[in-house]
Amino acid sequence: MKNRRCVACAVAIAAVLIWVVPALAAPSFYGYTGLVRVPTAEALDEDEYNLAAFSLNFEEGSDSSVYTGNLGLTEGLELGFTRFRPDEGENETFVNGKYLFRAETREQPAIAAGVIDFTDENDTTVYVVLTKGLLGRYGHRMRPLDAAHVHIGVGGGQFDGVFGAISAVISRRLLLSIEHDSNEVNFGARLALSNELRAHFGALDGFDDIGLGLSFNKSF
Repeated sequence: MKNRRCVACAVAIAAVLIWVVPALAAPSFYGYTGLVRVPTAEALDEDEYNLAAFSLNFEEGSDSSVYTGNLGLTEGLELGFTRFRPDEGENETFVNGKYLFRAETREQPAIAAGVIDFTDENDTTVYVVLTKGLLGRYGHRMRPLDAAHVHIGVGGGQFDGVFGAISAVISRRLLLSIEHDSNEVNFGARLALSNELRAHFGALDGFDDIGLGLSFNKSF
């Protein structure tokens, strides 16, 4: 019942605010740039940063508060931290990094590699991920659709295999996504409340676990 109320609240907020402002890239519920849990081949530009606070409600296990921040150190290089504060158990801090080797072009996908939990607080994870816009027809030619992307990657540790996702921007303001993190299917929605502020909703492990949060994204 509690999870159903969270879902209904998120849908109502989206319905009211969907026409407000454009939606942009932001951190995942686990800190690094991505969707719900799956990372994407996106990284903060130099001097860009984001801060976020999330609440994760698990059907089994302890609920957790998550605080995260990321900074673009140089072009394509993102460094950040994630602080997990469970209702029960010890707090954990992850150090995460990502490097964008190649930005997306008309013909080629973006390619990035990253490390989650660099200091092995829980389980160090190394991954590689590709992101590419889906193709749409433009006259007699095919062109990328900026509003829809596919993300495919492989990793160890927390991912332990192949992961993938599809994301789509609705009316330039609402980002919807569905992903498989190599273990479970997750659904996500990200709504821009202003140019800097975004509201996040995630349904992890199907709809068994629920995540809500806010992120602030800006450049110096």
